[in-house]
Amino acid sequence: MAELLMSSKIAAPDSVAEMDRITGMTAWVTGDPVDGIFLTLPLSKLGELAVRDGSYDPDNPDPLHLCVDGKGCAGFYIGVYAGATREARKRVMTAAAVMRVELFSAYPCFARGATDDGKRSMASLGFQPCDGGLPDLYVQEALVADRSRVA
Repeated sequence: MAELLMSSKIAAPDSVAEMDRITGMTAWVTGDPVDGIFLTLPLSKLGELAVRDGSYDPDNPDPLHLCVDGKGCAGFYIGVYAGATREARKRVMTAAAVMRVELFSAYPCFARGATDDGKRSMASLGFQPCDGGLPDLYVQEALVADRSRVA
């Protein structure tokens, strides 16, 4: 569904399952029946650096780039957020924003602008283009300085 909505290829289901196994929090869906999906990844320090320098592979990340069950987090990567309807997109964006603020506000958050709508939504949320990393990479630096306040 996400590939169809985004008109681009995303990670294979086996790869997404492996990311979810490592992080314990990668694959999320909304709706019944499912009409929205988002993939999120807590990044290790090596993962944050890899995203910033372009060596990160979003389709099949090096396990050393991911946080095991969110431990040792240094960044947050939103791999996919897509919805089949306006309401589904609102639910996906709200859920991703809640995770960002409640769990990962002390860390930089990365996402790629796969579509013009995605780029506009990221800009409206305060994301900025991030040079040197993956194509169409955007970043929102940490929202709070005190890492003890978040997971």
